[in-house]
Order: sequence, then structure tokens, then C-alpha cells
Amino acid sequence: MNILVVDHSKVFRALWHRLVLQAGHEPIMVATGEEGMEVLAKRRVDLVCVSLTLPDTDGIEFCRQARKTRRGRHVPLILLTSTEDKQARMEAFEAGATDIHPKTDIEELFNQAARFIEEDERRISGRVLYVEDSSVVAHVMLRILERLGLEVDHFTSATEAYEAFGQHAYDLVVSDILVEGEMSGMGLVSRIREKFPDKARVPILAVSGMDDITRRMELFRLGVNDFISKPVVEEEVIARVSNLISNKQLFDQVRAQRRHLYELAMIDQLTGLYNRNSLAEFGNKAFAESNRHDFPLSLILIDVDHFKQINDTHGHLTGDEVLAAVGEMLKQNCRKEDFAVRFGGEELMLILPHCSLEDAIERAEGLRREIHELKPSGIELTASFGVTSRPLGVETAMEELFRVADKAVYQAKDAGRNRVVALRAEDHPAEVANG
Repeated sequence: MNILVVDHSKVFRALWHRLVLQAGHEPIMVATGEEGMEVLAKRRVDLVCVSLTLPDTDGIEFCRQARKTRRGRHVPLILLTSTEDKQARMEAFEAGATDIHPKTDIEELFNQAARFIEEDERRISGRVLYVEDSSVVAHVMLRILERLGLEVDHFTSATEAYEAFGQHAYDLVVSDILVEGEMSGMGLVSRIREKFPDKARVPILAVSGMDDITRRMELFRLGVNDFISKPVVEEEVIARVSNLISNKQLFDQVRAQRRHLYELAMIDQLTGLYNRNSLAEFGNKAFAESNRHDFPLSLILIDVDHFKQINDTHGHLTGDEVLAAVGEMLKQNCRKEDFAVRFGGEELMLILPHCSLEDAIERAEGLRREIHELKPSGIELTASFGVTSRPLGVETAMEELFRVADKAVYQAKDAGRNRVVALRAEDHPAEVANG
């Protein structure tokens, strides 16, 4: 399902993008009403979620304008707001909003969306890459594919189709095997299977006027999933295309569900950082490798200052936006080997392999400045940092190093907050047991 989210908050768009993907849908994120209308004009959308407050208009007016467009006439429009104003709600429904829903309860929103979208048994959804240089055949095939509800990118050149395949996500490739040009349809199949192993699950349906068993076997060896002879029969096209796309999307759903279950177990849904459960697997592994090969490893503990006051003054939704903004900033500043964790509440942790104490202090100072410059929802924000590092030549457990960093955080808070305090683990034998 293609879900268009129109919301002015960069942090919430990032949060929604991740959650929409985890739910197995395709996210389309824009910040303004004008951008949302442009999306509706250019592509198929199955659901629109629009914020009541936008920088260039409001959600009610967006609904009113969307209902005047061809693509927006029948699509479910959900207005995202927590307002209890009956007059505003009445205006929203009169403008064409399908329903009004709070921003925060995304899981229920997806359940509600499923009830809004009526499934046509004869229609499927998906994007097809179609290669055919005969205008007569293309006219017939395009009519069949579009009647099925598919979005079709048609090319007469296999070379152009190959470039498009590398740039976009497709649910099916349909290609004549004898198109003219530098690359044939068979060459396209061979190149796709060779150069894009990460897209090996995208099915390919070959079309040819030469119904030769030897040629068919060559095509299957190259990686074609099915074959249709010319002249095409509409019922056969519908059956083969539907089966190929349905099987591919079923596999995608299973893979997405597995990824979703993994992320539920390992990823904090608000910040996008790893959660405390992941420490046993990833954190201990990083420490074990550092102990085994005796390379530097540092730990930074981050505690957002006065976070309870932010929640009490501005509300928990704003508090969530603060944590989401800090989490997004940490992810952007992590190296590939770094491990960023929401340890609990407003407490965050970075495990930095191959990072000395001096480098970790420099990293912490940079993060402290960035947090102070964030100002999510216009709120002045600071954090206290505790930094330490594994003593070289000393086998150290993660829990032991954590206690040193925790002591450093408390010292930072006692000294006035918004600062970095570093403690050498070797100077705190009560916290670190020598191996």
C-alpha cells in the first residue's frame, strides 16, 4: 500500500517513514500541501495521512482540494490531529476527510486504513517494467496491465529499461525477448540477473512470437520466471501476471514480517536506536572482540538534562519528539561499527569500537554541541555526557565499563549539566575488575 504522509515536522516524517516501512507499506513523505498535491497528480496513492497544521495551508483545505483531483477523488484521506473542536471536525468531514485520527496511535491508524480500502478481487497493485518496441502489441498489453490496476513504466529500448530497473523498485518485469537496439530482451534478462542479485526475487515474464522449446529453455536458464507466446491472450496474461506479482509480494510480506519482528525485539520504535534487549547480542560481542584482539573501545553515556521537566511542561508528545530528534542525530553521527542504544527513558549509550578515550571525548563534545543546537519543537536542549574507555591489556565486561560511565554522568550533572566528564576506567578499580 502506498501511504502519503503530509506533515511539517521533519522528525515526525522520519519516524513515520520508519514505521510505515515496518508495517510493510511504501512511504511517501512530504512537508507541504503543495508537495502532497503534486504527488497525487503524478502517482497512485492508496491512503493519505495529512496533518491539520501545514506551512502553506491546512489539512482541511488540503482534503478539499484533493477531492477535486482524479486520483484524490476516492482515496481515503485521514486528518492527523488531536483536536476535540467539534466545529473543526465538522469542517474536515465536509471538506472530504474520511476520518480524523491522532498522530501518536499509528498502529490503530494502519488497522483503520485496512478497513477503508476495499479490495477488488480482479485488481492487484504493483509496479511493472514493460519492454516492447511494437506499438500494436504494447497497446494491447498496456490496456490489460492497467486494467489490473498496475502502474506501468513502458520502454521501447532494453537499454533504457535496464537503467530504470537499477533506479526504481519493481514487482514485475515483462519483456519481449527480441526488441531492437544495442541490447535485446534476452540481454536485458541476463544483465538484470547478473548485476542485481539483491533484486533476484523480482519475477521476469518473457514475451515472444517464437514458440520454440529450445529458446524457452535458454530463457529459463537466464532467469526468466514465466513465458507468454504472441499473440497474447488476455486471460493468460492476467493469470500469469497476477500469479507472479502475488507470489513476489507474498514473499516480500513474509520477509517484512520477519524484519519487523526482529526490529520489535531489537530496535527502539521511538528513536530508531537499538534497545536494551540488543545489548546481550551486539554489545557483548563488541566487548568480546575488543578483549580478544586488545583494540581500543570506548563507551559514552548520554542523559538528556531536565527531561522530566520537558514532559511535565510541554507534554509527553513533545517529549517523544525530543527523544526522536536526539536519536536521529545520533544515528547520523555514527560510524558503521558504532552501536547506539536507548538504554532507558532519556538515557542513551554509544559503544565505539576502535576508539580511544581521547577520540571519544572529542566525539562526545561534538554531540553535546549538536544536541544544544537541535531545538526540537523550539525547546532549548542540553545533555550530560559520561565517557570512559576499556583499559588496554585488561579484560573488561560491558557492565563494568558502564558503571564507570554512569559515575561520570553523575559528576557531569553535579557540575552543572551540559558538559562532558571523562573517567579513566583504570583509575576506578571498584568498577573494573582486572583480568
